Amino acid sequence: MHLIKLEWLKFRKNSVLLLLALLYLILLPIKLFGGSAMEIQFPGFNNMMLVQFPTVWSFVGYIGNWLVFFFWGFAAIYLVTSEFANRTFRQNVISGLSRHQMFFAKFNFLLVLALAATIYYVLVCLLIGFSNYEDTEWSQVFERADLIPRYFLMCVGYMSLGLFLGLIVRKTAVAIFLYFTYIMFFELLLRWVIHKEIVNNKSMHFYPANAIEDLVPVPVKDFPPARQFIEANAFDFYLTPLEATITSLIYIILFLVLAYRSVQVRDL
Repeated sequence: MHLIKLEWLKFRKNSVLLLLALLYLILLPIKLFGGSAMEIQFPGFNNMMLVQFPTVWSFVGYIGNWLVFFFWGFAAIYLVTSEFANRTFRQNVISGLSRHQMFFAKFNFLLVLALAATIYYVLVCLLIGFSNYEDTEWSQVFERADLIPRYFLMCVGYMSLGLFLGLIVRKTAVAIFLYFTYIMFFELLLRWVIHKEIVNNKSMHFYPANAIEDLVPVPVKDFPPARQFIEANAFDFYLTPLEATITSLIYIILFLVLAYRSVQVRDL
């Protein structure tokens, strides 16, 4: 708690983090309402699926997936690289904190941010779901509550990758460029152009960013044509929740071990 408090005191008035948090808070419900207001023509889909239980958990979660990837991954990088830019990381060690404490101050603070983002996700789902509560069985309200811990793990996953890149690269612009380039382009190239051509099987889905994304994926199975295709062809677009959870945990541990090692052995 002492380490978390130190991080809070350092960043509570930081304009960059405040802006990122504000955008997440605003855009999570607004993007859902924007989608529900559009006339989306798709077989088996109606707009009320976006705002009613139990599907609201999946659709808000998928919107949150993109927002967490963008805003909270960015925040994790900034929390680290700004310290190196201002030389406060080195100063904190000189002032008496160990490298071990500095690392876990960052990681624990990221866990708090992930928990806060998850609690907000739950509140948004409940508020939107109950405001559109029509002839819904009570059991359906929490039918997809298993998405809640996976949402938290997704937040930790993106931020662990950001923390790793921030501590390895230490330059804000370069780390952010690598973060977005890897997730949005390079990993897709590895999976669909290289891996698929060499080994065309499910192993191509077990890459870090894809595993983290598949914790809360787009809910394709809520669309009857897609569900029928999956069932008829024994094919799934995503990792199963268990596969995504285990794979993400492995990568998170790997990112944290490598990041911790970097803090211990490199000059500050």
